[in-house]
Amino acid sequence: MFNKVHDGGLTVLGGAYELSDNVSWVPRGSTGYQASNCYLLSEGDAHLLIDSGMAVHGTTVLDDLATLIGEGGGVSMFFTRPEMDCVSNLEPIARRFDILRLFTGGVINPFDAFDDVSRIALRGRRQQIDGTRTVEGDALERAMSIEVAPGRILDVQSPLLRLLPTFWGWDARTGTLFTSDTFTHGVLATPESYRFIDDTVEDDTTVEQVAAHLFAKYEWLPRATKYPLRDWLASTFEGYEPEAIAPSRGSVIRGRNAVRRHLDLMLAALADDAA
Repeated sequence: MFNKVHDGGLTVLGGAYELSDNVSWVPRGSTGYQASNCYLLSEGDAHLLIDSGMAVHGTTVLDDLATLIGEGGGVSMFFTRPEMDCVSNLEPIARRFDILRLFTGGVINPFDAFDDVSRIALRGRRQQIDGTRTVEGDALERAMSIEVAPGRILDVQSPLLRLLPTFWGWDARTGTLFTSDTFTHGVLATPESYRFIDDTVEDDTTVEQVAAHLFAKYEWLPRATKYPLRDWLASTFEGYEPEAIAPSRGSVIRGRNAVRRHLDLMLAALADDAA
């Protein structure tokens, strides 16, 4: 199931999984469903897939990708994290499509689970993301940029809030900030529910809900001094002024009003007295 996020060539692919205590990155007692997201940035015949979704949704992701770029078509890939919810479908995608470039960070080799032929064929197309960051005052400079097509750039930076090597992406064309495993608190009533939080739906998200999802993944945060994270997050959003927040899990948050509201919820969840 894919949905257009923006007419500027941004589509979200993936499926939904049922929440339970077996899902380690959500609060205990969670019910309902949550979207697993990967995103296709397109500019003419050039395509960049951001993450690859969960293996359980592999058939859906691959079939939708074939609809969007053509069977066996060329696509570049960018992984925001070296975790299975982001990289699980790399091998089946590589077998069905032509991976032109693969952007990854950290020291984990995404080809370790491949057979020798696939590993050798793709190794030369891998490009390491530079995770170093430079700081001027409170402003975080981008780590690197990925050229989707001439004139279409995805800026990449290493966020202050992360566990493993993690990268956020910024697409100025669509005003979308790809936040990987942050802003993942959107929950669906059914697998077929509307996967966006925007001005067309009533939004009853609370600070407590945002904090619970955030702390389920970043379990050390309640014991941490959080104002540097809060300041960094506010500065990042002030600099980009995003129109959409695109996490690897959870609802896509779309529209200036919705983005502003959920930023405020996240900042409140990161208050130093929040736990």
